Amino acid sequence: MTDAGVRFCREARPAADAWLQLCHNVLPSEKQNRRKLRIVVGPRVYSNGLFQDIVDFFDRHGEIDVAFVTEAGCDYVSGLRDRSIDLALDCVLSEDQKADDLYSCALIWERQCVLMAPDDLRADLPTLSFCDLQGSAMISGLEGSAEEKMLRDTCRRFHITLRRVYRSDGIATNMDLVRSGTAIGLGPQSFAAYYHVSAVPISPETMTALDFICLKSSIRRKDIQQFRDHLLTICKERWDGSGAAI
Repeated sequence: MTDAGVRFCREARPAADAWLQLCHNVLPSEKQNRRKLRIVVGPRVYSNGLFQDIVDFFDRHGEIDVAFVTEAGCDYVSGLRDRSIDLALDCVLSEDQKADDLYSCALIWERQCVLMAPDDLRADLPTLSFCDLQGSAMISGLEGSAEEKMLRDTCRRFHITLRRVYRSDGIATNMDLVRSGTAIGLGPQSFAAYYHVSAVPISPETMTALDFICLKSSIRRKDIQQFRDHLLTICKERWDGSGAAI
């Protein structure tokens, strides 16, 4: 360096050290003040191609720290109430879980279908009724889960006797059972292409919603409102009210 360069570095050193000290003192407190969002994510977020849109939202909102919970067996309602979870996407609410303290809005509506192996003889039928499930082997969630309760309610309502029920809290395990022809299941139409199974619509037509769920008190939070509005806008642009892509 020239003499002038040496002198510049010497004189600039205190300013550089002061800047590093400022960053050390200020940045940790900013990180501590960042908003945190813990979100339970269900399988239809993926089968409907929404996950990347969710990631894009948080890329634009660096002030929010986000954590995704994908455990199918997680008791997310209790988590919402004790505030260890902030919101849930595409999680089933059984009748006994619905309460006045929960806020829910539908993002996407889809037809409920019977899911089966592609080589199942019924896969080419235009529709199936609930009564056609008589004597079948079915998949469901673990005992006491919302999915398992809904299957029991369906069997009771339509007087269905099942040959066997396979229970799992993992969507991958459930879809393996369906693809192999071991059992059939109930699920939305978007599962067909995503999990490589066949989906035959239920008749009479039954619709099921991919819901945005949180505490009513939490929906007042600006970050949760922004995130909900982001998802509602995307879903309105891509799907009509029947769940068909626009």
